[in-house]
Amino acid sequence: MESITLDVERWAQEQFGSCELGDRRRNVRLVKFARQVAANPSASTPDQTCQWADCKAAYRLMDCDDIEFGAILAPHCQQTRDRASKTGRALLIHDKTEISFSTRRNPIEGLGPTGNNKRQGFYLHTALKIDEDGQEIFGLAGQLLFYRKVAPKRRDGLRETVLHAKRRPRESEVWRRLIEQVGPAPAGQTFIHVCDREADNYEVYAQSVICGAGWIIRATQLHRKVRPVGQTEPDQPRSEAITKIGDLLTQHGFQEGYEVAVPAMKKTKARTAHVQLRWTSFWMPRPRPCSVWAKKNAPDFIRMTAVEVCEVKPPRGVKPLRWVLYTRDGVADAQAARRVAQDYARRPTIEDYHKGIKTGCHLEERQYSTAARLERIAAVLSVVAVRLLQIRAIARVEPERAALEVAPQEWVSTLYQYTASKSPKYTQRWTPANWTVLEFMRRLAGLGGFLGRKGDGLPGWITLWRGVSKLLLLIDGRQLGHKKCG
Repeated sequence: MESITLDVERWAQEQFGSCELGDRRRNVRLVKFARQVAANPSASTPDQTCQWADCKAAYRLMDCDDIEFGAILAPHCQQTRDRASKTGRALLIHDKTEISFSTRRNPIEGLGPTGNNKRQGFYLHTALKIDEDGQEIFGLAGQLLFYRKVAPKRRDGLRETVLHAKRRPRESEVWRRLIEQVGPAPAGQTFIHVCDREADNYEVYAQSVICGAGWIIRATQLHRKVRPVGQTEPDQPRSEAITKIGDLLTQHGFQEGYEVAVPAMKKTKARTAHVQLRWTSFWMPRPRPCSVWAKKNAPDFIRMTAVEVCEVKPPRGVKPLRWVLYTRDGVADAQAARRVAQDYARRPTIEDYHKGIKTGCHLEERQYSTAARLERIAAVLSVVAVRLLQIRAIARVEPERAALEVAPQEWVSTLYQYTASKSPKYTQRWTPANWTVLEFMRRLAGLGGFLGRKGDGLPGWITLWRGVSKLLLLIDGRQLGHKKCG
């Protein structure tokens, strides 16, 4: 759990202390502001800073024109990429989220359209690095902030529509650019980019090859023409591909079955699906036509494997689960194919991260009046949202570890004294020395509203960060009580 630092002071220094903001005083101010934000992520800036001097300093920092979004994030992303997982193999989950601001606010200069073009905001495209077991959250390996362009109007002016496909903004390029930003993995590590169907683009595969990374990407269409391995090799003269990927998969029978937990959706309940697997390898040719970047940098052919995951006998009225996943790794047996499917199933972790930005940090409720200021506060909150997920992961990775090895001693002693004061019999079983990580996190979440009943399971990140905010207040009060007057 080296990637998790509970102490707020040390965490803020680690994440933002080495930022290159043009002035050392800005770094000091950013570290202090980050500590204040992490102590109470959902509060407004005045509530987080408490004093007018600190609030004014935060506003001035967010108003510096020469501080860019990437400059604030760069140290955190570099630290994340450098951290190695225990197995040397890490998953980088990609996805984008829409940050929209209320239509009741006055238009903010610099923001772009979101949703149905009636709201204003921007988009965050994130690569979240986790271990292959999905339990430990390392942080952001990369993140891009971009604006959606307004579609051009028809010449007759009757309604807004796209005149031609070539004139439409290419948002798909953001996926490739983020992989380029992440770059090659450090020595001894392997990066696997896990993406949804929007990343099913030849440029994404080519950029991953250039960076020496693997990928697991869900196919968006099955009529793409490919060359089966062993029939037409890429070193031969280019000719038309000979089969469709969907037809190629049907030539192979299902060979393995296992159960997958399917989360609840808007119209369906959570269920356990029994799925089967089949797979095949092929050469994907570079499409024609293609972009200028692809002509210059992408290889003519890329070898990969398709793994199909198909649900058997779904409930009546429920659409069966079906994934077709492209991966760079070779799949020799059913165990390797199942590993690909399980890695792709880690994708919902990034949805929790998006929830952390919006619900935990209230980014969309920020009242900054310019797009540039909103970008800078978004960079700070993006790192704070990672911290929210990491706090939750502590009890899941090493629950039996001693709490004093993970949490600051002052945190443990203060929370223990508060717990013992509410339940005197509690001291007969537990002491700060024998508190486990699991017990500490459950008591911490109890400050945030977690009931801790037998059937409640592990606490979520919302109750945990609420508990952290209250615990920090208890520590401040305890420190004030020990100060001598005069």
